[in-house]
Amino acid sequence: MKPTFWKISQGVSAEFSFGDMIESIANQLVYIHMNTSAKGTMKTSQAQDFVSASIGDYFYLTNGNQGIYLIGQFSGRANLAANPKYEYGWLERPYTFVCPAITRQPYTGVHKWWSPNDNSTFTQVYPDELELFEQEILQPFFDKNLSDFGLDDL
Repeated sequence: MKPTFWKISQGVSAEFSFGDMIESIANQLVYIHMNTSAKGTMKTSQAQDFVSASIGDYFYLTNGNQGIYLIGQFSGRANLAANPKYEYGWLERPYTFVCPAITRQPYTGVHKWWSPNDNSTFTQVYPDELELFEQEILQPFFDKNLSDFGLDDL
């Protein structure tokens, strides 16, 4: 089974401050609001995708285009957020830390739904764009290749 990659953007500074991002990382939890709508003409909302993403799927964590933080791998299902800081409606999901970003440079590459410069919260990197994802995100921000995740043949 080939792994799936996702982008998770935990808002911009109004929703998730730098401190909130660090707390999220320390607790190995990522967050999305249950009312996060669908992107474009997608049939499922980004929140539904967050809930239905498989344990074992990978994601990279960003804070808008203000920073790329890490690659994680979902280790459990989504639940209502237990942290009282987040009002009703926030979902949280546990993950295993895979690797940190190697740079704090802003992303300046192509504009895709899965790129940090897009106004999206939880979007999948589809198989036909994995090589582009490798060039735009994995290599420059993590010094990783798809082969590091068991994807040798696309």
